[in-house]
Amino acid sequence: MGKFYKPGKVVVVLNGRNAGAKGVIIKSNYDNAKDRKYPHCLVVGLSKGPKKPTKKNIAKLQARIKKLEASKDSNDKLNALKSFGVFIKTYNMSHLLATRYTVKEEFGITKSLDKLDDLAKKVKEDKAELDSKEKNKKDENAQKEIEALKTKYGNTLNEYKNEVKNTKVKIGGEMYKRFMQGFNKGKKEEEIENQQHTQFLFKKLKF
Repeated sequence: MGKFYKPGKVVVVLNGRNAGAKGVIIKSNYDNAKDRKYPHCLVVGLSKGPKKPTKKNIAKLQARIKKLEASKDSNDKLNALKSFGVFIKTYNMSHLLATRYTVKEEFGITKSLDKLDDLAKKVKEDKAELDSKEKNKKDENAQKEIEALKTKYGNTLNEYKNEVKNTKVKIGGEMYKRFMQGFNKGKKEEEIENQQHTQFLFKKLKF
């Protein structure tokens, strides 16, 4: 397998609930890991792409947003509109189709995922501590410690799940801002090419 599944590469998901969706590779691993015995990639993508990024469609979206902003009871709808549906998932490389496009824009992904990685490590540490204690439980005091560790683990897990939701919203919000800027505005050739690569990420595939 050629090593072309690199960070920034736009891929199409071939399997699972997001099959047919496009995403960007954030991390790739060609070596076997303890929990994954196959080459894999961490992908951030759009579960449902927006309409074709034309001036007309962008203008329609802006009009809808202005209308919702004028309404008092529309915060949920407004927030949903301003953050595209984002998925964050690790895929087997055989379940991804690499395209010729590479996105150089960051969408705040690295910054958003750093906190998520820290929480994921904390969840694993708390789970390992709980499992170790349960294996070596001997008396009532040990049982009390186990209950305390279960509570600690549950709180950390809930914090992680909430952060996953917040991370998706943050990344979706950055993607929304980029979409609303439009594409190909007659800049330098290299900048136009970079915009075309980013624009492809937002386009819906035709089957």
